[in-house]
Formats: sequence, structure tokens, C-alpha cells
Amino acid sequence: MPPANRKLGEKERQVLVKGGVSEKKMPYDDRAKKSMHFSTIEGALSSAASSINNSFVTPFALALKATSSEIALIASLRTLGETLAQIPGALLTQYFSRKTIWTFSTLISRILWIPILLLPFVNVNSPVHLLISLLFAVSFFTAMRAPAWSSLMGDIVPQDMRGHYFGRRNMIAGLAGLTATLVSGALLSEYGFSLIFAVSVVLGLASVYFFAKMHEPQTPVVYHYRHSYTLSLKDLAAALRINRNFVLFTLFLAAMSLAVSIAGPFFAVYMLRDLKISYLWFAALVSFEALITLIFQPYWGQLSDRYGERKILAVTGIMICFVPFIWLFVSSPGHILIANFFSSFAWAGFDLVSFNFLLAVTPSEKRPQYVANHTFLRGLATVAGSLGGYFIVAHLEGRALLFMSGLQIIFFASFLLRLASLVFMTMISDLKTKEHEIIPVRYVFWRAVAVEPAHGLKHAVEYTFRYPYELAKMRKKLWKKG
Repeated sequence: MPPANRKLGEKERQVLVKGGVSEKKMPYDDRAKKSMHFSTIEGALSSAASSINNSFVTPFALALKATSSEIALIASLRTLGETLAQIPGALLTQYFSRKTIWTFSTLISRILWIPILLLPFVNVNSPVHLLISLLFAVSFFTAMRAPAWSSLMGDIVPQDMRGHYFGRRNMIAGLAGLTATLVSGALLSEYGFSLIFAVSVVLGLASVYFFAKMHEPQTPVVYHYRHSYTLSLKDLAAALRINRNFVLFTLFLAAMSLAVSIAGPFFAVYMLRDLKISYLWFAALVSFEALITLIFQPYWGQLSDRYGERKILAVTGIMICFVPFIWLFVSSPGHILIANFFSSFAWAGFDLVSFNFLLAVTPSEKRPQYVANHTFLRGLATVAGSLGGYFIVAHLEGRALLFMSGLQIIFFASFLLRLASLVFMTMISDLKTKEHEIIPVRYVFWRAVAVEPAHGLKHAVEYTFRYPYELAKMRKKLWKKG
């Protein structure tokens, strides 16, 4: 670490500024520094494994002759598994270390993919039903680690470095996931689903090795929030007032999750079954979406620092509302590219600021419980939305409504519900200073969507492919000097 009285050279200063780091934010602890490094590697391997599984599980189910209703049921039960895992995942942090919980749940979830990849070779009466059961178990154990992971990373990464660190970590993880999806799409037509799922198992198990190298710090105790389970309406009302921003933020994301999950499972079905695109095209489109998300996360991170998380949450939330509306007019791979670009551009900012906002409104000593409650409520909403999509498909598939038919009705319903969820967004308070509050959302929206994307794209591409290397080299040099 560089001495406090040593000034950086001009070249060093430029690299650090372009990389989003100031001299004051240089590494503060060797164990934390190494843990953040190992977490980045773990995130890349986990992202590669998860991208393969999540991108191709719907095509795999369709190859096993799953119906549209069964695809919706898969989405519903996977979300239900994720939801049910939140409370036990949080409770386990009171009895076991967070690293132990993460390692156990990850190992079980990765191993459960072995019987899934063997399904094409096993003679069973209902392979789709067995797939649904296994995916439910996979989702449960995968999600059980979330409260422990959020708590651990919240303690390891300093608050003033979270935007930069998680933006960079997400960028690397996204690039790994994109590469894995492209390679898997190329291998799929030649070698089948079993091979690519086997690769995902190996990558997932490798991620455990690097996670085990991380340091687990003692959880700090900071008493500035009240959090309790109570059946007293008076105590509950007081708790809601104290944690008002957290409650409104959770309600907003729950409402948005419900609206998104109604249509979420059917975009892949629409592409593969209705538009009849090939697996290679499908992999390319999914990878393109991941690439756009990867490139624009630094862009949204900069805007978040400038205007505040709430403003960016509102801007990207409005954009997300119109994603299913655009899909009403999609009829070719070219149209899908446009829809995926718009969707990825919006989700890149929404996911980034949502996670940072959640860390900001949750106290460190109660973060596992807060994250569990937040995720549990979002999960219930997602299950409700997926079941709603299931019933709509079961009763309206093949019918027409105005100029829409089939899955387009699902897309339109999702569009309307996403707009309705913005009501909660208007009640959330900004976490930034007063100077952020006087800037209207319409101004930020215009700057973010119409004025700055070209400059932001140039900066994001440079940030993605050039500055991480220069920044890492410069940091290594500074640490040696210090």
C-alpha cells in the first residue's frame, strides 16, 4: 500500500481515475484484498456455470417435449424453491459460518445437475416431471447461500468501494458467462445437452475451491436499525416506519418481479417454438444480451454515483416496463437483437443499483435476515407471477385478443403490471445528498437514454477491455512500493 504522503505520478493518476479508483480507496487490508480477488474468480466460474444452465434449461425442457404450461411450471417451482430457501438460509447463519453455508449449498446444487444431464439416457415415463423436481431442488440449495453471501460480501467490501468493485466483478462474471454461453451454443448441436451441463458442473465445483480461500471477517455490530419478528400490529407499524425505505424498496421489487415473471419464461419459448430459430442463433442472441449488459454496467455505475441510486432505479425501471411491449412486434432475429439490446441496456442499470441500494438500506449485523426477508417476499411475488403466467397460457393459448394472440397476450399483461409497480417507486427516498434530490427524474432519464449512451459506450468498452488490465498492473506496482 502506498505511503499516505506519497503522491501518484500523472500516468498512475490517470489510470486510477479512469478505472474509478482514487488514492484514498486503495486496498486497506491484505486479507480483504485477497478475498475480493478470490471472490472475483469464484464469480467468473459460477457465472459461467450458471449461464450454461439458465440459458439452455428451457431448450432442454422443450427437447424433452415439455409443453408451454410445463415451462411455466418449471419457472414457478424454481422460484418457489429459491423463496423457501431464504428463511432457513438466514437462520443457518446463526449456527454456522457463512463460508460453510455457501460451500455446502453450492456443492449440493452442482451435484444435483448430474442426474439432470443423464435424463436423455434414462428410460423414465415422465422425464419432464423428473426434471421439474430436480430443478426445484437445485434452486432451493442454490438460493440457500444467498443471505450468507450477501452478508459476507457486505463485510469484506468497504462501502465506498462497492460500486466500483461489484461493477468490475459483475463485468468479469458477465464476460465469463457470455463466453460460456457462446461456446456451449456451438457445442450443443454437435454433442447435445449432456456435455454442456457436465461442463457447468465442473466449473461450478471449481468455483468452490476459490471461495474456500476467502477470509471471513467477524460481523460488525452497528445499532441503527430495528429488526424483529412480531405479531403485534403496534410494533409492526413502528418497525415499518423505522425501516420505511427498505419496506418500500422491497414492495417495489416484489411488484416488479411479479410482473416480470408472468412473461419471463416465455421469451425463449417464443423464439424457439414460434419463431423457430436455431440453437446456434439462440446462443448468439443470449450472448449478445449478456454482452450489452456487461458493457453498460460501468456506464450505469457512473450515472448512479452522479445522480443517486434512486434516480437510476426509476429511469431503468421505466425502461424495463416497455420490454414486453416491444416483444409484441418481434417477428425475426433482427427484431430480437433490437429488443435484447433495449432490455439488456435497462437491466444492466436496474440490477446494479438494486443490489447496491439493498446493501445501503440493510444494517450489517442484521443483513442476512433483511436480505432473506427481501428475497422471500420477491420470491413469493415471482411465484405468483409465474403461476399467473401458467394459468394464462393454459386458458388463453391459441386465442386472440385485439391484434394479439398466444404468448403476445402474456407480454401485454406483463407490460401493464410493470407500469403499475412504479407506484411504489415514487415513494422511495433518495439515499444521496440534497443536491441529488433537486435533479428531476425526467432530466436524468433524458441524459441517460438520449444524450450520454454513445459516450458511455465508448468509456464502457475501454473500461471493459483496457483499463482493468492497466489498473491491475498499476495496483500491483503501488502495493510493491508501499
